[in-house]
Amino acid sequence: MNRLLVLQSDFGLSDGAVAAMQGVALSVDPDLKIYDLTHDIPPFDIYEASYRLLQAVPFWPEGSVFVSVVDPGVGSARKSCVARTSKGQYIVTPDNGSLSHLDKVIGIAEIREISEAVGRRQGSRYSNTFHGRDIFAYTGAQLAAGLLRYEDIGPAYDVSEMVRIDIPEASFEDGMITGTIETLDVRFGSLWTNITAQQFEQLNLSYGDLIDLSIWNGERKVHRSFMTWARTFNDVEPGESLVYVNSMNHIAVAINQGSFAGAYHIGTRGGWKITMKPASDRNR
Repeated sequence: MNRLLVLQSDFGLSDGAVAAMQGVALSVDPDLKIYDLTHDIPPFDIYEASYRLLQAVPFWPEGSVFVSVVDPGVGSARKSCVARTSKGQYIVTPDNGSLSHLDKVIGIAEIREISEAVGRRQGSRYSNTFHGRDIFAYTGAQLAAGLLRYEDIGPAYDVSEMVRIDIPEASFEDGMITGTIETLDVRFGSLWTNITAQQFEQLNLSYGDLIDLSIWNGERKVHRSFMTWARTFNDVEPGESLVYVNSMNHIAVAINQGSFAGAYHIGTRGGWKITMKPASDRNR
């Protein structure tokens, strides 16, 4: 292993939970290189945890170990597991759906249930509500340090048995693409959709063309506008809206130097739907 350990959680940084996980890992091996993916996952949001793993994991070297703890079922019968991706990274996490995006896009090659005989921190048997510290960080650190072989973590089970969350697909019909607002570019308020760049090509647009875009919350249309299909933010003036391909190779909606989600009070997932089609003179 390469001693790279990356942590993700919904714990935030307002108390000592993350530091406790880091301390456990460094107690296993003080030479570990520990990094944070994010600790700002909204509480209990397994879908967001799954998405953010996909945003980061594929770009890390083979052998990197990720510990992802968004665990509303902590202490229940849900499995604690370590998954190996098709690219050779390892994800230590509850088996509750947080591996779904990685499995869909790059593939989970193997998954093993953590045996507490080897994967539970000594002295933690009375604690059942902080598996992030006592099981996941401890197991991840042993694996990253090379002190625990993947084959010895616990019994393998079929990847088909892994818990998955529903990841909706965009659709194309009658010249219009319909998708969902999957998440936000959190800091900047851009809308990241589930529409892939390849699917968007079906609209046969050129950069600079106008798109007729509508956003729905359930059955209620909450926004409609005509905006530019742009290669980059600088293709429109500050304060203007644009549609572009984001870093995940999906279609996104933004305001140049502004927050689209904040300006129009747009949410994600649930009933939030977005449609796009080429604009025409009669539509404007």
